[in-house]
Amino acid sequence: MKAWVGRLHRFALASRSIPVVVRYLITISVVVLTSFLWERGGAYTEDRPFLIFIPIIFAAGAFLDRGNGFLATGLSALLIDYDMLAPTGSLAVGDPGDRIALALFVVVGAIISFVVETLHVGLVELAMEHDRARLALKDRELLLEELSHRTRNDLANVITLLNLQARSADGAAKDALVSAADRVQTIARMHRRLEIYNNRVVVDTKSYIGDLCGDLRISRLASRPIALECEAESHAIALEKAVPIGLIVNESVTNATKHAFRDQRQGIISVRFVREGNVYKLTIADNGVGGGEAAATHEGGIGSRLMQMLAAQLGSEISIEPRTPGTAVVLTIAVKTAK
Repeated sequence: MKAWVGRLHRFALASRSIPVVVRYLITISVVVLTSFLWERGGAYTEDRPFLIFIPIIFAAGAFLDRGNGFLATGLSALLIDYDMLAPTGSLAVGDPGDRIALALFVVVGAIISFVVETLHVGLVELAMEHDRARLALKDRELLLEELSHRTRNDLANVITLLNLQARSADGAAKDALVSAADRVQTIARMHRRLEIYNNRVVVDTKSYIGDLCGDLRISRLASRPIALECEAESHAIALEKAVPIGLIVNESVTNATKHAFRDQRQGIISVRFVREGNVYKLTIADNGVGGGEAAATHEGGIGSRLMQMLAAQLGSEISIEPRTPGTAVVLTIAVKTAK
C-alpha cells in the first residue's frame, strides 16, 4: 500500500510540472471526450448522469491541481445541464430535482478538488520532512562514524603506551599494565560496533560479544587447550550499557583463564547472553577447578571488585555460582534499564 501511494505521489508531482495551459487543455479535452462518449453510448437518457464525471474531477484535482479540479467541475456541470438534463440543448433546468442534484454535484466537485489538493500538499510536506529527516540521519551517521574513528585512534594510542610501559615493567606491575591495555581494547572493540537505532546510539549484542570472544580466543587462548564458546542473542543496547558488559566478559574470561585452568589444563569457557522475560542474562561459565583459590579470586580479586562496580553502573548485581565442575559468573540486567 505504501509503495502504491509513493508511486501515485511521484506521478502527481511529475504531472503538475506540465505547463499550466497544457494542464487546462488536458482537463477540458478529457471532460468533453467523456461527455461525447457518454452521449454516443446513449446513456445520456439515464436519470441524473453525474457519477461518470466524479472520477474525472478527482483525477484532475489530484494529478493536475486544484484549479483543474474546479475547471472539471464547472465544465462537467455545464455539459450535464446542456446535453443530459431536460430540456436538452439549453442551459435551463426544468425539473426542480435536477436543479438540486446539479447544485449538489457542483458542491461535491468543489469539495473533492479542495480536499484532494489539501492531501497533495500534506503529502508534499511529509515527503519533504522525510527527506530532511533522512539527510539529518545521514549526517548523524557520518558524525558518529567520524567520532568513533577518532575515539578508536585515541584508544589505540593508549593501548600502545600501556603495552610499551609493560615491556619495561616486571612482575605485578607488568600484569597490571597488560590487564589495563586489555580493558581499553575492550572499549575500543565496542566503538567499532556503534550504530544508530530509533535515534539512539546502540551496539548489537550478538556482533559485539561475538567479536569480543573472537579477540579473546586470539589474545588469551591461542596457546592454551581451552575452548571459548559464545552464544549471544541480537539486542540493541545503549552505549553506556555496552561498555560494562564487555568489560565484565573480558574480566571473567581472563580470571577463568588464569585461575581455573592452570598448568595447561584443558577445559571450556562459555559466554552466553540471552533475554529471559524482562531481564537480559549474561553468564560466563567454566568447567575448571572451581572452589578454593579460583572461587576466592572471583570473590576478592581486583577483577571481581571491578566487575561489582560495573554491575552497579548497570543497576544490577553480579553473582558467583559454584558449579560441578567449575564456576559461573551471572549478571542479570532489567530490560528497562538496558536502554
